[in-house]
Amino acid sequence: MKNKNVIEYTFLFTWPTAIVASLVIFFVAGKDMLLGYVLGVASVMLMQSLNYRVMKNLYQHHPEKIKSWTIILYIIRYLFYVLILFIVYRGPESQIFYTLGGLMTFKLVLIPVTLIFANKGDDVDEL
Repeated sequence: MKNKNVIEYTFLFTWPTAIVASLVIFFVAGKDMLLGYVLGVASVMLMQSLNYRVMKNLYQHHPEKIKSWTIILYIIRYLFYVLILFIVYRGPESQIFYTLGGLMTFKLVLIPVTLIFANKGDDVDEL
């Protein structure tokens, strides 16, 4: 496997985690609650991907702009999350909890991935 950093591994492991969680939610709570979870996962993956690509590009080409863009991206990301939660809030009450779970999926995967791969250095040659 090519060299990957911790964030790339997190993206890699978030998809299977989200698929398994989606199947569990579908069979336990139904498709209405599944929609909230999928919306949360899609939102967080979209925004984290945007953050990763912009920061990687800035680090390589314009490192002096990283500080200002970090603040801008945080504001954009959390305003987007608030918009998603507001949209879901207008639906069934319990659906907001599934959307919050979807939004937290990336962070919940990030913790064990960081613990596993951070000790091996910035880049890991093999799994």
